[in-house]
Amino acid sequence: MFVEFHATEKQAEAIKYLNDEVTTEIWFGGAAWGSKTRLGVFSIWSFCMQLPWSRRVVGRKELVNLRRTTLATYYKVMEFYGIPKDYRGVLNGQTNTIKFPNWSEIILLDLAAQPSDPEWTRFWSLEITWAFIDEANEVDAKGIEMLKTRIGRQNTFEINWKTVKKCPKFLECFNPNKGHVYNDYYKPRKEGTLPPYRKFIRATAWDNPYLPKEYIEQLERADEITKQRLLYGNFDYDDTPGKLFRWDEISDLFEANIQPNDTTYITCDVARLWSDNTVIIVRKGLDWIDIRTFQGQTTDQTANVIKELERFYNCRRSNIAIDSDWVWGGVADQLRGCVNFVNNGTPIVQKDEIRNYANLKTQCYFKLKYLMEKREIRITTSWEIKDRIQIELDNILIKDLEGENKIRLESKEDMKKRLGHSPDYADAICMRMYRELNRSNSPIEKTEIITVNFDDMLY
Repeated sequence: MFVEFHATEKQAEAIKYLNDEVTTEIWFGGAAWGSKTRLGVFSIWSFCMQLPWSRRVVGRKELVNLRRTTLATYYKVMEFYGIPKDYRGVLNGQTNTIKFPNWSEIILLDLAAQPSDPEWTRFWSLEITWAFIDEANEVDAKGIEMLKTRIGRQNTFEINWKTVKKCPKFLECFNPNKGHVYNDYYKPRKEGTLPPYRKFIRATAWDNPYLPKEYIEQLERADEITKQRLLYGNFDYDDTPGKLFRWDEISDLFEANIQPNDTTYITCDVARLWSDNTVIIVRKGLDWIDIRTFQGQTTDQTANVIKELERFYNCRRSNIAIDSDWVWGGVADQLRGCVNFVNNGTPIVQKDEIRNYANLKTQCYFKLKYLMEKREIRITTSWEIKDRIQIELDNILIKDLEGENKIRLESKEDMKKRLGHSPDYADAICMRMYRELNRSNSPIEKTEIITVNFDDMLY
C-alpha cells in the first residue's frame, strides 16, 4: 500500500535522513506544535508496512502519557490519510504492542526510570529494528543510551523495497530543554561538531501548516521564556519548574565587575564514579581564577594536586573546602585543617535567617544565588567549561516536598539522571559559600517565608 506523506520542509529533511545509509540518529526538535509526533508515528507505521518481521519501538517517559498523546496522534494520522483499518495494526492493550498482517510490530515502551533497575537491565534482551522517542527531553539520558544499543538487532536487511535500508535508525523528538538534548544535540550542532551519523533538525511552530493562527497569537502574548521556548524553539531558554537560578543571573556570572581581593580559597568536588569529574577551583575572594578538572584519580593524587595549588597560591589550609561525603573524605584526611564539606550536613546558623534549609548544600546554593543577584561573583574560564557551568547551574532545581517545612534541592543522583552527567562544577562553586556563611556580617538575604510554598520559589 502506497501513501504519500504531506511533509513540511523540515519533515522532508528528516525523512531524507531516515532513508539514507549513513545517518543512524536523527533529532527533530524545537518549538511546540512543530509536527514532531506526526513525523515519528507516520515513519514508524510506514517502515513497519514495508519490512515484514521488523520490530519498532515508540517510547515516552510514561506509558500512560504515550497512550494519551503519541498513540492518539498515531490514530489521527491514520484517519487523516485514510489508512484502512486492516493496515493500521491491531493494538493489544495487555502487551502494549501493535501487530501488522506482515508480522511486523510496534512496541509501546515506558521509559520512566525505575529505582529497582538503575542499569536499565530490562532493555538488555530487547531486539528492535529502530526506535522513535517522543518528548525525549523528559527521558533520562542513560535510558536513551541503553535503548540505542538495542537498535539494528531485528531484521534490518534490505529486501524488495528501495526505501528500506540496512542502516538502523533512532529518531528523537523534543522541545527545548537544558538536559541531554542540549548537550548532545543542540550545542554540537551550533558548534559544528556533530558527527556524520547524527543529524539535528530544528523545527518551529511556523513549520506546521495545520496549526491554528490563534495558537500562534496566544504564544506571542505569553511571557518571554514561554514564547522563546515554545514559539521560537530557543534552546537557551527553559521553563522547567523549580529553577533556582534565572538565565540572566547565570550569564552575568561571567561578566560581573567585582572588587579585587587577595585572599585565596580552594574548593574540591571529588569524583564518586569513574565517569564523574574531580573539580578543583581556586579563587581570589569571589573571583574564580583557576579551574582544574581530573578523571579517574585516586584520593592520594587529588590530595597532592590540592597541596601543589595550596603552595603556589599561598592559600591557608583553613580556606580549603573538600567534599567529604562517603569514602571521599580520604582526600580531606590528607589535608588536616581543611574544611570537611558534608552536603547533607546541618545548615549554619545565620543572623536574622528565617528560611529553614534541609541541609548545608541547599543553604550554600541559596547564598550563591544571593551573591549572583548582587553581581558580587565572577568566573573567568574557557568557553568549554563556561558552557558546562551554565548548563549545570541552569539545572539546579528546588524540590516540591508536600508538607515539609524545609527548602531542599533535587539530589545529585536525580539531577545526573536528567542531565546525563554529574553537576561537578556547580557543586565545587557552591562549596565556596561555606566561608561566606561563616562571616557574621554576611547574612543570607532575609525573607518573609516561614512555611515553604513551592510555587513562591519559582521564577
